[in-house]
Amino acid sequence: MGKLEDNLERIKKAMRCEPVDRIPVAPCGNAYFAKSEGVPLKDYCENFELACDTNLKQLAPLDVDATQSVIFSPWLLGAQWLSKTAVPGYGLGDDEMWQMKECENMQHEEYEDILKMGWKAWQAKFVKEKCDDNFAKLQPFFEATGPAYEKFHKAGIPCICDFLMIVPFEYFCGGRSLEAFFIDDIMEDPDLMHEVFDMVLKEELEVYRQQMIDTHATGVWIGGWRTGPGLISPPMFEEFVWPSFKAYYDLCVEMDVIPMFHLDADWGLFLPKFKEELEDKTYIVCLDSTTDIRKARETLGPDVCILGDVPCGLLTFGKPEEVEEYVTNLIHDIGPQGVIIASGCDIPSDAKKENVAAMVRAAHNYPV
Repeated sequence: MGKLEDNLERIKKAMRCEPVDRIPVAPCGNAYFAKSEGVPLKDYCENFELACDTNLKQLAPLDVDATQSVIFSPWLLGAQWLSKTAVPGYGLGDDEMWQMKECENMQHEEYEDILKMGWKAWQAKFVKEKCDDNFAKLQPFFEATGPAYEKFHKAGIPCICDFLMIVPFEYFCGGRSLEAFFIDDIMEDPDLMHEVFDMVLKEELEVYRQQMIDTHATGVWIGGWRTGPGLISPPMFEEFVWPSFKAYYDLCVEMDVIPMFHLDADWGLFLPKFKEELEDKTYIVCLDSTTDIRKARETLGPDVCILGDVPCGLLTFGKPEEVEEYVTNLIHDIGPQGVIIASGCDIPSDAKKENVAAMVRAAHNYPV
């Protein structure tokens, strides 16, 4: 096998909690790569050949085992959260960080339009009219994705997150805004929400199945942002979120695609559900440094792979020896099997290069 195949097999062994020849590292950090190479974010978000080369210049010398993104466009965010996006050079300075412009972009009565039109037809119309026509802006990104994968594969670096699966809860929490969604929708009209969620889930499963086929997907993110216990109760999670999580997981297993549960914030309260409902050695739980990763290991047991969770603050403000100590202790406590090292969510844009290198070095040097 070549380097690409070796790296991918190492990731899959880690997912299955099998012994590996070294602890794999799979970073995610688009803005960090741009900042480290001195590339203005506007150029990074528009010139995808430049963006791909920028990412590789950062990742290849580190000898990482995988990446979670070959290129990125912030225009994806508006389509995924039914919101407008502030993008470098478009509402922001040329080197300012992209961000969501959250407001009540969607009105409650538009749920009825979804039920009449169908989800995908309504989404296309809504994004065109109220989200800066993001799908049109994304065409150059989609066209550049194939060549970017070719460059990464030539460098021997597999991508383990080929796209993002959005649960209905996240779509509308973004489009309706936090307050309106929770108070006017979830609490005041739960029957309507179930009807809409069921339609969205059914149509998304069809789309994602085809996407997996078309992209020959290796892995996908199943996102958990506002679906965590910091905002909703366990009964609300089980009623409105878990059916989508489970359906997406089932599709991934059926299609032999790695389900990566990207869980921002503290998910400790909900992790028992994963252990109870999902099959060991078939998925990855991706944690940031808010969830107590050692308690997560206790909850999930030794047969669930955990990706994470070097804290953003440590990568930005710490010293290389502190990063190495953190990673070494982490692997000792929750590994060495079933561990993939990465930052807690994205590498922060202002992280120190020497700290990122220390993160990779500590993982690869750990005696397995």
